[in-house]
Amino acid sequence: MTTKKILITGANSYIGTSFEKWLGQWPDKYSVETVDMIDGSWREKSFVGYDVVFHVAGIAHVSADPSKEDLYYKINRDLAIETAEKAKVDGGKQFIFMSSMIVYGKDE
Repeated sequence: MTTKKILITGANSYIGTSFEKWLGQWPDKYSVETVDMIDGSWREKSFVGYDVVFHVAGIAHVSADPSKEDLYYKINRDLAIETAEKAKVDGGKQFIFMSSMIVYGKDE
């Protein structure tokens, strides 16, 4: 049986750590690595050889403070695009982007 290599971005994210733990039930099927996206050093990591890049890095809880809007776009949109482009250039087979609940709007 072939082991799938999975890279999870957002090493300390709730979804990422939960997914890594869940996949740990099948160590013979999945090889999981994580990468922290905070300081930009992730750009030096090769994504070559991964079957899946699972992108869950981002800001999950949005403040009503309009002064933070640029930060949210930089992290939740631009970082996702940059990561997807790197995965493609490095030959990634599949890129999965999990956004945050805020994309569905606020509860009324």
